[in-house]
Amino acid sequence: MCAFYLNKRSLMVKLSKLILLLWLPALGWAQGYGGEYDYEDDDAEQSLPYVEIIDVNDLEALGREARAEGKVILLEMSASYCGYCRTLEDNIIKPMLRSGDYTDYVLIRRLHIDSHYGLRDFNGSKTSPSKFSLRHNVQLTPTLLFLDGEGKEVSERILGVNTLEMYGAYVDKALQQGHQKITR
Repeated sequence: MCAFYLNKRSLMVKLSKLILLLWLPALGWAQGYGGEYDYEDDDAEQSLPYVEIIDVNDLEALGREARAEGKVILLEMSASYCGYCRTLEDNIIKPMLRSGDYTDYVLIRRLHIDSHYGLRDFNGSKTSPSKFSLRHNVQLTPTLLFLDGEGKEVSERILGVNTLEMYGAYVDKALQQGHQKITR
């Protein structure tokens, strides 16, 4: 019985190692760390006009701007380690910024929830990105929040990246709903 138990245990250890060896590269690829994609050297990205997603550190000022101009705030809750966030930015958010179609009614900003920099909240108080994300129940990156100038959600948030083919339509719908709410 002892020999059988040891053989069974060593078989389980070997099987676990094999699964781990197969699973880790898949996890790295899913998070954008596969090594074969270097976002800064991507030829398609280099041929497009440069555009930058503005990182926010003063939500109070952003809220004032949104109220004054009657705009919805699209706030991408991101993380520095998030490969899906880079995919969302490269395929949805940067093309939105490049198009110019959204400048009349949307302020697009990004907040890194793992940033150590301070953040001024919509009410003017000092907070941190991690506290802000906890208060808004953001547990997954990327999460898109659609906010009014007071920091209240005006459309249903979008969690994660599912299929890029439909994602843009979901964003457009949420922005339209949000804009209708703030202009009433």
